[in-house]
Amino acid sequence: MRLVIILLGLLLSLQAGSALAMEASESPASHPLPAGSAMPDLQLRGELASEHLKHLGLNGAEPHSLSGIQAKTVILVAFSMYCPHCQREAPVLNELNALIESRGLSADVKLIGVGIGNSDFEVKVFRDKYAVTFPLFSDPDFKVNKEIGEVGTPFFYVLDLDAQKKKIIVADTQLGRLESAAAFLDDALKASKAVR
Repeated sequence: MRLVIILLGLLLSLQAGSALAMEASESPASHPLPAGSAMPDLQLRGELASEHLKHLGLNGAEPHSLSGIQAKTVILVAFSMYCPHCQREAPVLNELNALIESRGLSADVKLIGVGIGNSDFEVKVFRDKYAVTFPLFSDPDFKVNKEIGEVGTPFFYVLDLDAQKKKIIVADTQLGRLESAAAFLDDALKASKAVR
């Protein structure tokens, strides 16, 4: 029995260590959608500034469908205001958003965040505290998180949107903080069939 407890302890510490090495909060129920699979047409909720609605090509009242975003590629980051890795990642994500704009990609590539388990109020606190420059949606009931595979945070989906076929395809995924905003954007653009 003592050996079983020791082995279980080692297994748990290895799992915790791998999450720390990736700089992510892992979810034991995580089952991310693999590259090449279809992403559900998520219903996105949250209080967005008018410039963010315009940037995404959305109008009207929420919820907004993921397929309604006017882009060829959407980079969706699942975050939580309570995730310390997400808090440290916020400036890198602002850098990523600035790179998309400075490279002239903002018509085709959009960066959005979804606050997993976060209310509109919590998302607003995160947005204000970290001066987030891109649209953030809320997911207080974990509905979006369930649809995207109950992923840990931060988790990145690079999505190809095909408006004509009404399809959203997962081009790439990543759990954990980005080593470099520029390298991630380069890899996302290589993975995306929509932006070439």
